[in-house]
Amino acid sequence: MKIANPLYDHAFKYLMANDRLAKKVLSVILDKEVLELELTQQEMVIEDQERRFTLYRLDFKAVIRDEDGRRQTVLIELQKSKLPTNILRFRSYLGLSYAKRTAETPPVAEQGPLPIISIYILGYSVEDIPVMAARVNRRVMDLSRGVELNIRSDFIDLLTHECYILQVRRLPEVRRSRIERFMTLFNQAWVAEDHFILDLAEVPEEFRDIAEYLQRPLQEEEILSRLRAEEELDILFAQQEAEKEQLLSQLEEARVREEEARIREEEERRQKEEALQKARETTLKMARLLLQSGMSPEE
Repeated sequence: MKIANPLYDHAFKYLMANDRLAKKVLSVILDKEVLELELTQQEMVIEDQERRFTLYRLDFKAVIRDEDGRRQTVLIELQKSKLPTNILRFRSYLGLSYAKRTAETPPVAEQGPLPIISIYILGYSVEDIPVMAARVNRRVMDLSRGVELNIRSDFIDLLTHECYILQVRRLPEVRRSRIERFMTLFNQAWVAEDHFILDLAEVPEEFRDIAEYLQRPLQEEEILSRLRAEEELDILFAQQEAEKEQLLSQLEEARVREEEARIREEEERRQKEEALQKARETTLKMARLLLQSGMSPEE
């Protein structure tokens, strides 16, 4: 089955614009039932000036049901990047989100500030996170006794946040869990000749509706042209990165050569000084021996 690659911004945006499927996607990632969902910001793309590509972000306000069956209204900040970027880009956006929500006007302000949940979908592997899907959860510890406290606190909820990290390229070959089966739809091992198309070798039955929905953009010329343009940009960015890496490598080689030349010059200078010192010592020794042999200072 051929589908639009959801790692591409326009395909993912198309998917998340469908309220029912967006709830399903977020429910799978959070492992919590998403009861209500409101896309508060259609999309936000901020250019990374260092590497010349964009990070894709979506903001949601959601009502979820947690493990205890409690309904909770939260803000979900979803960020996606196909290529490695400076981690501070993610952090800066999260900081802007906190500031934005603090100053927000009604209706959100009327119900007070809301807890934030951040989701990161990465098209690359983070070296020190060796799993495909990771959840960073809040734990409250009593430091005096070293035990975990089972408490709920608005103070904690509003000043800390839980985080979900999905690494597309760490998808295991055997997919047992629900999140692993869902991420099959992101499997980059199945990219077609056009990388914005995935030719799925298997479709988990539970997520067939998402796969079938992602077939539609391939029939819509406007979205298809945007996907082509996005792929062309990716190719240009990759070439730019390769050229940058090559330039940095050449600069490093030049620096190494300069350092080696400096070390050689320093060694040659040291050897010359040692030779002069030895010649000086030899001359003085000869002079003393000549004096001892009876020669006059004049001779």
